[in-house]
Amino acid sequence: MKGWNLFPHLVVRTTGFPFERLERLRCPDAAESARRLWAERRELEALKASGPRLRRPPSAVLAALKAGRPVDVEGLESPEFFATYNVHARAAQEAESAFEAAFSRESARVEEALAALRTEPRFLEAVASSSPPVARDLLAGREGARLKRQVASYLQRVCAKNETMSFFGPINYGRVELGAPTGVSVRWSGPEVLVGRNTFAASWLVLGLVRVIAADPEVALWLVLRRKAFASMPPRKGAAPNPASVEDVLPRLVEAVDGTRPLLALREALGVELPLLLDAVRFGLQRNLFTHQLEVPAASHHPLEDLAERLAGLPGQAAREHLRELEGLLGVMARYSAADAVTKMALNEELAKLARERWSVAPQAASSTSENHNFYQDRLPMREECGGDLRLTVGGERAEELTRRLEPALGLMGEASLRTREASRAAVAALVGARTVPFWKVVAAYGEKPVPYDTTVASALAAAITDPGARCVELDPAVLPTPRADAALPIVTSIDLLVGASDVEAWSRGDYELVVGDVHDTALVWGWALQFHEERRRVESEVVRALGALRRPMPFVTVLASRRTGLLPSEFPGPVVELGGVSARASAWRLPFDDLQVESDGRTARLLSSRLGTEVCLYNGEIESLVQTAFALPRIRPLRVSLGAHTPRVMLGGAVLQREQWRLEAADGEALLACKDDKARLRTAVGIWARMGLPDHVFAKFPGERKPVLVDVRSPALLRVFVNLLEQKGEVMLSEMLPAPGQLWLGAAGGRHTAELRCCFMWGTGS
Repeated sequence: MKGWNLFPHLVVRTTGFPFERLERLRCPDAAESARRLWAERRELEALKASGPRLRRPPSAVLAALKAGRPVDVEGLESPEFFATYNVHARAAQEAESAFEAAFSRESARVEEALAALRTEPRFLEAVASSSPPVARDLLAGREGARLKRQVASYLQRVCAKNETMSFFGPINYGRVELGAPTGVSVRWSGPEVLVGRNTFAASWLVLGLVRVIAADPEVALWLVLRRKAFASMPPRKGAAPNPASVEDVLPRLVEAVDGTRPLLALREALGVELPLLLDAVRFGLQRNLFTHQLEVPAASHHPLEDLAERLAGLPGQAAREHLRELEGLLGVMARYSAADAVTKMALNEELAKLARERWSVAPQAASSTSENHNFYQDRLPMREECGGDLRLTVGGERAEELTRRLEPALGLMGEASLRTREASRAAVAALVGARTVPFWKVVAAYGEKPVPYDTTVASALAAAITDPGARCVELDPAVLPTPRADAALPIVTSIDLLVGASDVEAWSRGDYELVVGDVHDTALVWGWALQFHEERRRVESEVVRALGALRRPMPFVTVLASRRTGLLPSEFPGPVVELGGVSARASAWRLPFDDLQVESDGRTARLLSSRLGTEVCLYNGEIESLVQTAFALPRIRPLRVSLGAHTPRVMLGGAVLQREQWRLEAADGEALLACKDDKARLRTAVGIWARMGLPDHVFAKFPGERKPVLVDVRSPALLRVFVNLLEQKGEVMLSEMLPAPGQLWLGAAGGRHTAELRCCFMWGTGS
């Protein structure tokens, strides 16, 4: 699958804190002594297993052997054996003494480093932006193992993970210039310099405000309803409020809605009392039958400001009062970015209180006190995104290599996506049978069915690894599946690429590694990701043109779902179905949801639009479902290779396709859980790491956790985080940190930073 194109604009994601801050939590001398102790004790065990059998050994000898101490060889047979044994026994004693002394000294420094974080304004602000309960505990001077573990968990996140959140996960930009001189240039003032800070109201807050304000009888009279996802009213599920009356009014209301008349005029035309009409409107909105002019577009960047602007156009005193109180919310939001940790928490509480007391709007998400929270959920009323001033340029051969080295992996992932799509269409066809069914019924009936993922490509990768015990393998493309040379549909993907180099100069001269990170199924150099770009409109226009240049044998449809998190849904060129959200375009090309039909012959299926009279295809949007996979563009997914307990680093085409990984055995997990304190945990972990051949830094991926956590085996604080999650989850997969700490090319005055390039690749551009 040749012919992949890299969109020339990149999003560069970095950390807001240097990696060196995390290294303050290490006990390197203690860990080295523990490693020597483990090695010496392993030698002692081997010697005992291979040594001569002693006849009637003295009890003192047995006790020394059992304890691993030197043996008094006077009067013993085979003294030459014990000479070697005693060398290792003394070395073990020395290592243990060194471990005790080093741990006492270094653990005290670690505790000092953890304590210092309690008063560091930037760290407190980062915690307050994510978990106010933890920040309050820190500010109150509370102690305890749980709080120390939370501090370490936050520190590894802000120092080692490339988030897109607030000032500790700023958004930066780069550009690929094939025609420029070969090299890499970076302009950056450091993580503390920001070009912008934007505060946003949470999705649940905006949706709740729209719902309550629109239900105000005085406001509702001026709502102009427009049919939305359904052209006609779908069959009812269960009873509606006041069912007999609403059932009578709702079909007439759906028929009367024309997008021009307010509810006041519709009430007169229908001859219905206002309370009954409002019940029918409320039920119709819940069923996505129609929308109104107050509903904020799903992709709106500033939804609360958008709501205020929409409300400003309505007449009446009630609208004026709602607008005045919305201004109060916007005033609170305007103070958020410049606030410190304490004030940020107070402002969030103030905003939540206003929304609760005036409009009875409150979050319905999980409790924000949970330690294992999801950073993508809008749990707090406000969140922030920040832009850094880092600007990266990759030119000439370095630019060309980004596509050339990735093309073999992209081809295989593309082939797997085509096979998965074909299998999904067959699976849907088998479920539907030989008939034509409304798409919404297929979604409702089979949306939760498992996706028949293609495993043949990943299995071929695994089979091509001839030495499972190797640390790194370079796969030969000749023994791998050959991606098809052509396909009817294009493929769009965004891949987070990580560069491992000692510094920018090393990368510039070609001394670097290229690592495939997270893989996404859509164009992410777009919309909200460009909010701080100096030429945002021009770049968005280039994205649209790049998508437009892709082969398009049929219309591609965007299905807009409700906005539930801080990640905005994308609205790409072409028809749009306003399923949950509404379009942000002034004159969108809209299709009702019930216009889409699934045509099946029992063996394969396709998605049709009755109004367009043709087959259509859905855009992707990180929706993992059988129906989406069957009828959307081929969805790129990462290729997962696993050989069991250990899988080598997998390289293909000059790029690292997958990092080296290990599965922690149950016995090792039990040994770690049995440790009573940091000292025992460090010594046990170092032994496990040494026996398994793990690097000091690994990422631990636990079942059900969206993000892995960084573990430095030399850090008692990070081991607490790791073991706590292990106790909850029971199993874990470990993978090498790559780029390793010595390969963090991005530096500033405070130290090195992790960074990744979010790149958009497209296949299927017409000649």
